Amino acid sequence: MERGRGRRWGWIMLTLGIVLAPNPVMFHVGSQALYWYGFAYTFGFAVMWLWLSSRRERLGWAEAHVVDACIVLVAGVIVGGRILDVTLYEWEWYRGRAWEIPMLWKGGMASHGVLLGGVAAAILVAKRTRTPVFVLLDELACPAAIVLGLGRIGNLIEGGVIGTPTNMPWGVEIPGVHGFRHPVSLYDGLKNLVLVPMLLAVMRRRPAGTGIATGVFSLGYGGLRFLADQFRDYESSLFGMGAGQWFNLAMAAIGIAILVARRHARILRIEPLSGGPAPLWRKAFLVGLMLVPLGIPTSWTTSYIELKREAGAFSRGSAEALIACSGPDCTTVHRLARGLVYLGPSRANRPG
Repeated sequence: MERGRGRRWGWIMLTLGIVLAPNPVMFHVGSQALYWYGFAYTFGFAVMWLWLSSRRERLGWAEAHVVDACIVLVAGVIVGGRILDVTLYEWEWYRGRAWEIPMLWKGGMASHGVLLGGVAAAILVAKRTRTPVFVLLDELACPAAIVLGLGRIGNLIEGGVIGTPTNMPWGVEIPGVHGFRHPVSLYDGLKNLVLVPMLLAVMRRRPAGTGIATGVFSLGYGGLRFLADQFRDYESSLFGMGAGQWFNLAMAAIGIAILVARRHARILRIEPLSGGPAPLWRKAFLVGLMLVPLGIPTSWTTSYIELKREAGAFSRGSAEALIACSGPDCTTVHRLARGLVYLGPSRANRPG
């Protein structure tokens, strides 16, 4: 059977290789498209809300505290993911388009920024509710793994995370990218979801507040992702290594430090807070905030990733396209083609 031919199942073609031909749009509401990538975040936020609601007795919270905490956490995740994407991965694009930074509907979120924003929001919530930080971080470890796991499944559908070239039978071919690639987003997503039962087992032995679940999450996420990302063709680099890999190593190191420092930590007693049901308007606001990611099409700014992939084609000899390029985006195209930011067919062929 010829590679790339087979029975079509919805948005993929299963054969000796997998040709990704997804429609990133779930459906439209009027003229507004709603995307699978953003749905992964929205669904993950719903899981977080349900999780914290089920654990509020342990946290000593009323329903109003859960809703308020979710508002802050959802906002932190969205803002953190956006800021890190813009500043670390896509500054080449946004430094001349600062007015587009708030335009989430154009795409662009970074998973490490999601984590950093979520941690910052959790610390703020812990301070406001007088909840010990490690109690809240431990409780959020499982929903965080679920959110990040589903987010990577969304990456698989939208095709924004590119693996290295492979001849393995599960290699995927993504439109606009040369050759079959490792489905690295699937590797990473499954790794995140595998962390969930591990964290549940840890919390049965070392309940929230000891910091052990936080340490296991940080070490497991960072360490295992560092291994999974050996199969990723990073779109940007920092000091000779994929930019995200430095965050992975830092997370693994932080996880080890937490596990060592908190190995003898005792379970903390929490004084319950006074409070009651959340007002309906506040719940409605939270639901609206959770729906915001539905308008995010991809983990990259759509116009920018198209230019990066064109630059990858230039590296294979399509100089005519570069010469013919005209218009306001061509300065960026020229930089990409010269290799200042590069996405090519393989690491071995990258310009030095």
